[in-house]
Amino acid sequence: MMSLPRKLSIAATWCAIALGFAIPISTAATNLLLAAIVLLFAVSGDTRAKLAAIARNPPALAVLLFCAAVVLGSAYGSGSASDNLHYLVKYLSLLLIPLLVPLFSSRADRIRALAAFGAAMLLTLAMSYAIRYGWLPQALLAVADEKSRAMWGADNPVVFKLHITHGFLMAFSAFLLAVAALRQSSPRLRWAAVALGVMAAGNVLLMVKGRTGYAVLAVLGAYLIFGRFGKRGIAMTALIFALVGAAAYQWSGNFHERVHATIDEAGAWQPGKGGQTSIGLRFDYYANTLDIIQDHPWFGVGTGGFQGAYGERIKDSGMAPSNNPHNQYLLIAAQLGLAGLAVLIWLYAVYWRQAGRLEPAFSQIARGVLLAMLVGNLFNSFMLDFTERMFFAWISGVLLAGLSASRAVAGTE
Repeated sequence: MMSLPRKLSIAATWCAIALGFAIPISTAATNLLLAAIVLLFAVSGDTRAKLAAIARNPPALAVLLFCAAVVLGSAYGSGSASDNLHYLVKYLSLLLIPLLVPLFSSRADRIRALAAFGAAMLLTLAMSYAIRYGWLPQALLAVADEKSRAMWGADNPVVFKLHITHGFLMAFSAFLLAVAALRQSSPRLRWAAVALGVMAAGNVLLMVKGRTGYAVLAVLGAYLIFGRFGKRGIAMTALIFALVGAAAYQWSGNFHERVHATIDEAGAWQPGKGGQTSIGLRFDYYANTLDIIQDHPWFGVGTGGFQGAYGERIKDSGMAPSNNPHNQYLLIAAQLGLAGLAVLIWLYAVYWRQAGRLEPAFSQIARGVLLAMLVGNLFNSFMLDFTERMFFAWISGVLLAGLSASRAVAGTE
């Protein structure tokens, strides 16, 4: 007969699987499931085995080091207690990675988790096309909340999240479907995955306005092609990108508009004048944050000190205040200095190297997750954005759990 702790541990794993479905769809459901996972993890016992699984997992240990650096950073600087808490809560979400590692020792559970995320994104994809082409039932529009009704529209058919998040997750979903197609033995399922992957990529390029999604899709596409064809893939990537870019520019009003807006806004920006456009504001954020880093190069202004330091930097300039420079690397360097940035880079390096030790499909997906995050963090601070950071922590914990499982098996042989 199964013991109560074992039943609680299984329940925690199923909640973690369900979390993969909830993250792209509902913040409330994500928080409820996260609370359930933490509670079930705590009361299910077998603490020694769980700690051993975490100790066998180098990326989980790297996460713990980064979180320790963030906590240490809250001990200095001019940030208030509320400012420190604001960033700490977000950064410490990465602790979900070591939390999930002991729960996904089973390969079957890891596949179920990826399937749960895939189901949520296929639902999102279907609804996005329905919004774009006017297929969404009016009854559904009637019961939707005001925010959803304001967000939905044929010219930018996002569903559960705003366009940056939608584009980011959909670009990764196109990559996930491509991986599935390449590794699928059944011709029928392979072509189904190809068709859905093309639809997901088309959703990013031709329908949704998020420019981050364009960049993530491009990098993940290049990674797939290079991984498949090696050095020959460089020329293939350039040719494919040129053809796809030209087609999207010609046929997609959104893509055409966003490309022109990016060029025009970048050209119009003047240092120190206070940008009023999306790109202009970002350039202001980058320039002022680099000045903060120059003034506090080694250990930064503290975890909670960025907003105050930025406000002081732009005083009497007419520029917009910010608690986030829309670049995660600049934010960490400003908060924790080059020392903190080195810890973050080391975390990513350990992640990449250890992902290569997973079985091929999981390895490819894990490295794709990291690449998507690395690219997204160039234009956003994804560790501050709820859905993006929860997605990264969740899927990383699921995939990297395979490291602990394989080392446990090796240790018993």
